Amino acid sequence: MGEQRNNSDKIKFKVKHLNEYHDIVIDPNDARYESKHQHQQIFEQLESITGVPSIYTTGVIIFKQNLINLPPDVDNPVWVVAWVFNNQKAYVPGSRSRYNALHDIFSLNIEDGQRFHVSYQVSYDYRVTKRLSMRYVLRMESDVPEDGCGRGVCQYQCTENFFKRLKDLVCNDELNAKITEIIQPLRESGMWADADADKNFREFNIKQYFHVKCDVDELELRQAGYTGQVDLYLRTRG
Repeated sequence: MGEQRNNSDKIKFKVKHLNEYHDIVIDPNDARYESKHQHQQIFEQLESITGVPSIYTTGVIIFKQNLINLPPDVDNPVWVVAWVFNNQKAYVPGSRSRYNALHDIFSLNIEDGQRFHVSYQVSYDYRVTKRLSMRYVLRMESDVPEDGCGRGVCQYQCTENFFKRLKDLVCNDELNAKITEIIQPLRESGMWADADADKNFREFNIKQYFHVKCDVDELELRQAGYTGQVDLYLRTRG
């Protein structure tokens, strides 16, 4: 597996799931994984925290501030960078060749004890799980407003009732079997259109959970000049 690291090289941070903080520890010397796959430990621990089986979780996106080299006349040399980690164990047989480790979890330079807030996304993933799947988004606590909502952060989508609904959809094997039977052949044959997707997902009464828009996000889009359709069924108010 390569050179062993010291225990002090462990990544230790906290995630806020609903209203509670939980510890995440990534051990660089976990013998189960090669170095480039050590991020798999995140999925195991999030399963324990949320109760959603990790095999139904396609990925984790971690938004973290990074200092970058910019010209001296630029006031704020800090960008928020999205680090994407794919879950190797979520790939069903026949799709594992699509897996890509993408990033090294130890390149994030997460500070010991740093806090992140967890939000949730549900979608149908025809390439990886071939069913409804969960994806987690982690944002630094310093980027999350204490009250109300902010860019990319909707407090109303981090409630127990909303999360339970997403969890129930992802974990409902009977519902997923019906969805996969209809959707997967269409996707694999290439005979796919957005209108057909909307029609099928609306008939299952799940489309509204795929792209929930917060009023704060919509306001920013409008101010930026976007005039397209940005909401489906569900809306949350920041």
